[in-house]
Amino acid sequence: MKVYKVISIFISALLFTLPAFAMSKEAEGRFKIIMDMSLEELGHASANLLNVEYPDTDWTSYNFPNYVYGDLATEVAYKVAVKHSSLLGIVNVQDDEVVIPCYCTCDTFGHDNLLYCFYNNGDPERGFDGHGAQCGVCVRQALFAYLWNDLGANHAEIMDGMKEKFAELIEKYHNHGH
Repeated sequence: MKVYKVISIFISALLFTLPAFAMSKEAEGRFKIIMDMSLEELGHASANLLNVEYPDTDWTSYNFPNYVYGDLATEVAYKVAVKHSSLLGIVNVQDDEVVIPCYCTCDTFGHDNLLYCFYNNGDPERGFDGHGAQCGVCVRQALFAYLWNDLGANHAEIMDGMKEKFAELIEKYHNHGH
């Protein structure tokens, strides 16, 4: 019995130290294609995926504010925030090993991560924040994260893609480690 327990602990420790599952070569190619999509293309691709993933969702039940409906990409980004909030961020967490920082300048007014752009203080219980509806960077990041996650990209791969895509903004506005 003790031997099985030791073996089980050893296997668990070994699995814990292995890197997270990486994307396939095919998914890596699609990852790059997504990175080059226009905002309109990102909106359509994400809307299609949401329709497949949540075909029977009554989106009106979320009582989105009117500003959410400015364009398809913005609307879909808020829907992603509703259905995949933990993908975008966690309340009171700034560590990009865990969450996705926003690469616009909203950190200057207290946004700890991308989730704050869609929810007041990054908390779904506190209602929607209008910043995401006014910022193409926030919308793009949410849609990239959603589509890349669907490909099987892990958090590190998503962050690498974000850092590549938003390198100019990071250099210009975020010299504090993001």
